[in-house]
Amino acid sequence: MKKNWLLYLVIFSLALNFGTIGALIYFRTQDTLAHRMEVRPPRPHLGKVLHALNLDEQQKLDLEQRLRLNRQKGHDLLGKLAQQRLQLFHLLQAEKPNEEQIFATVRTINENQHALEQQMVGFLLEAKKILRPEQQQELLHRVGQRLCGPGSCGPPPHRGRGLGGPR
Repeated sequence: MKKNWLLYLVIFSLALNFGTIGALIYFRTQDTLAHRMEVRPPRPHLGKVLHALNLDEQQKLDLEQRLRLNRQKGHDLLGKLAQQRLQLFHLLQAEKPNEEQIFATVRTINENQHALEQQMVGFLLEAKKILRPEQQQELLHRVGQRLCGPGSCGPPPHRGRGLGGPR
């Protein structure tokens, strides 16, 4: 009788521990899930960002012309990038893929992505030359929101030491 009673006590204790651990895990993941499921407004289109700068007529004409050229160059680069990615996909599908060719294609993709980033930064630098200082600040603020979301750019806030201790 005593053995059965001790066995029931051990089983109940284990069940209670598993229940507590399960509840802690559940509540811990609810915070992270809520953070991940947070609905963010869509990023504004660059044209809308420029429209919000209160441009005068000459600035509008200059920026529209440069934006048109920027979009054409960007469209061309995106087309090249899509072709290179498709080529990489076909290379990876081969029965015996050639590693040198795959890595060369990856380098080409990186170069095209780099060119796309440089082209966008070049457009922003050209736009800054046209804008007044207060318009430049507004442009940089809006571009930062577009790139980083509603918060500011930079590292996330410090969340404590965690299990690893100080680093």
